[in-house]
Amino acid sequence: MSPPASLSTFGTRVGLLLLVETSAVSACAIICLLSYIAYSTVSILRGSSRRWSIGGPAEVYFLNQLVWDLVQAAGGLMNVRWAIDASVRSGVFCSVQGAVKHASDVGCALSTLVISLYTLRTLCFMKVPHDDDQLDKGKIEKTRRKRLHRSLVVVVCIWASVALIVTANVAANGVGHFYGPTGYWCWIRSEYSIQRTACDFGLMWMTAAANIVIYAILFLHFRGYITTSGSRIHTSLKPKPVNIHGPLKQAFGLLFYPLVYILTVLPLSIARYNAFAHHRVPFAVTIFVDTIYLSSGLLNVILFSTTRPFLLPHDLPTSDTTSETCDGIRLDERFVEENASIHSLGV
Repeated sequence: MSPPASLSTFGTRVGLLLLVETSAVSACAIICLLSYIAYSTVSILRGSSRRWSIGGPAEVYFLNQLVWDLVQAAGGLMNVRWAIDASVRSGVFCSVQGAVKHASDVGCALSTLVISLYTLRTLCFMKVPHDDDQLDKGKIEKTRRKRLHRSLVVVVCIWASVALIVTANVAANGVGHFYGPTGYWCWIRSEYSIQRTACDFGLMWMTAAANIVIYAILFLHFRGYITTSGSRIHTSLKPKPVNIHGPLKQAFGLLFYPLVYILTVLPLSIARYNAFAHHRVPFAVTIFVDTIYLSSGLLNVILFSTTRPFLLPHDLPTSDTTSETCDGIRLDERFVEENASIHSLGV
C-alpha cells in the first residue's frame, strides 16, 4: 500500500477545508432545491395554481443531474477527515471516497452529455406541426408518457453504466488496491493510469468536447448559418439570424449549460494532464481547479432556477398565455407534446 500523504502544514489543511466548504455550499444548494421541489410535490394540492410535476424528459434529466452533483459534493465533503487527521491513509473510508469521486465524475459527465444532446434535439431537430393541425388529446398524453418512460430508461442506463464501470474495475483489481491515497485525497491509484484516462477523465473530456461541438452548432443555428428540416441539416452562406426575443430569448439561455461544464472541467483537466505527465502542479493550483469543479453543483442549481424556471413550482399558465410560456424546453403544451420547434411560435 502507498504510504500516507502528509498534510502536516497549516496551508495544506486550509486548502482542503476550502474544498470541504465549497462542497458543503453545493450540497446545501442542491438539497434546498430538491427539498423545495419535494415539498411542493407532496404538500401543494394537485390542481392548485402553484405546483410542480414531472411533465417530460427535461425534468427527469435535470433531477438526475442534481443527484449526481450531490454525490460529487459528498466526495468533496469527505476531505474533512484528511484535514483533521493531517494525513491521507488507506482503508475503508479511503476506498469509499475513491469510489464516490470516481462514480460522480462518470455520472456527472454522462448526465451532462444527455442533457446537452437533448437540448440540441429540442432546439434544432423538432418536428413543426402546421397551424391547422388538430391534435388529439389522448394521442398527446400517450406521446408524453412514452417520452417520459424513454427518459427514465436513459437515466437507468446512466446509473447502470456508472455501476458497471466502478464494479468492473473493483472486481478486476480489488477495492483496496484500485482506490487509495493519491496525494491530498483518495481516488484511483497512480499505477492505474490507463483506467484513470479511459474510465474517468476520458469520459469527462469526451463530454466537454461534445459540449463544445453542440455549443457551436446551437450558436450557428441561432445565427442562421445552420437550419434544420426534420433530421436534415442545411447550411447557408447568407444567414438570416433568428430574432432573439420572447420565449426564444429564454431558450437561448440553454447555451450557458454546456459552457459551464466546459469551464469547470477544463481547468481541472489541464492540471491533471500536467500531473499525469509528471510535471509539478503547485498545491494552490490544485485547490483552485478543484474548487471550481466542486462548485458545479451550485452553478447547476443557479442555472436550473434561472434558465429553466418552469421546472420549479410555478403558476399554471392560462389558456390565453400558454403559447407565451417557456421553461427552456417546454414552450407551448401543444407544440411540446408533438415535439415542436421553438420557431413555431413565430419568432
